Amino acid sequence: MKIKSVRATPVHVPVTRIAAFSKLKLTHVKSTIVEVETASGVVGLGEARGDWGARIINQCFADAIVGLPADDRRAVRDACLAKAPFDYGYPEYLPERSAFAAIEEALWDIAGKEAGVPLYRLLGGAVRERAPFVAYAYAVDPDEGRSDAEIARVMADIAASSVNKTGASMFEFKVGLHSPACEIGVVRAVREALGPDVDISVDANMGFSVEQARRFLAGVADQRLANIEEPVAGLGAIERLRAEFGVPVSTHCVDLDALGRYRGIDSVVSDPQLMGGIGEVIELAIGVRALNKRFWLRARWELGIAWAVMCHLGMARPELNRPSQALIDWVEDDLILGDTWLVTNGGVRPPDAPGLGVELDRAAMKRYAVS
Repeated sequence: MKIKSVRATPVHVPVTRIAAFSKLKLTHVKSTIVEVETASGVVGLGEARGDWGARIINQCFADAIVGLPADDRRAVRDACLAKAPFDYGYPEYLPERSAFAAIEEALWDIAGKEAGVPLYRLLGGAVRERAPFVAYAYAVDPDEGRSDAEIARVMADIAASSVNKTGASMFEFKVGLHSPACEIGVVRAVREALGPDVDISVDANMGFSVEQARRFLAGVADQRLANIEEPVAGLGAIERLRAEFGVPVSTHCVDLDALGRYRGIDSVVSDPQLMGGIGEVIELAIGVRALNKRFWLRARWELGIAWAVMCHLGMARPELNRPSQALIDWVEDDLILGDTWLVTNGGVRPPDAPGLGVELDRAAMKRYAVS
């Protein structure tokens, strides 16, 4: 079970639709595919955020963990991250932790393969029939030059099509990219397209000013929003909007000390890559629930390996009782052999294959690999 080699490959995979939100536009998923091989020939797969993760893994982590036991995740973590965090003053720890997540995922994959059980069994066993996910969409690109009415119509069509394909009980989409008046029209058109029985959530990525957020929330007050994610910058301002309009709010903040001060913030949304792996995101979810807040996973433009991690977590962890985000149907190729695990009937049930249950499509990886 000792680690024999570590390989990290950066890839750029096109998205099937331009993804526009308040901060940028995305045309490609940039990820790092990681393979950790043991001396016995078992290969574990992981996936890191960004193509920059490959440099960190290949240059900083690989040599440090060769020869370590693959079943000692703490020892491997300490070898890579120097028993961090040890204070708040090392910004490089954040990208290193994100890159390390792929190695940690690969170690879980190895553990499942060695035990002959799917990952969700190692994480505590299935607590639900399938991992629940929302139908998810980005905003219409402003550079398309569409009118407010056209934008509303396009988003309503996407909402209806997405819910129909996925069977999801919630449609979640980006706002904060267009004017508040336009975004109000979009929410109303989406509600009309979906009817009263599908929940609607929106994610502003702090794209509104406080005044714009007030205009938006006042304009959709009768639309029964299930949640708005980070409408503005600042936990205090988010909490005040919650008190003023009564719409549940969520944040990506993962500082439990800070979150404990803002009782009005309902939910926390994060992912294994941000936290440094599966074990760390589970600890976060438990801590968030202890604060009496909800927790779900965010889509961070994952390919098939990271998506498999999300699906296994959704099967096993009781904290994930609200549908998580999903973007797997927005990528040209998931780099996994066989059919993509698309959301159907509101969720995904991973196969009962050992570990993550996915096998790398090496031809696809070669096609999308970058130097």
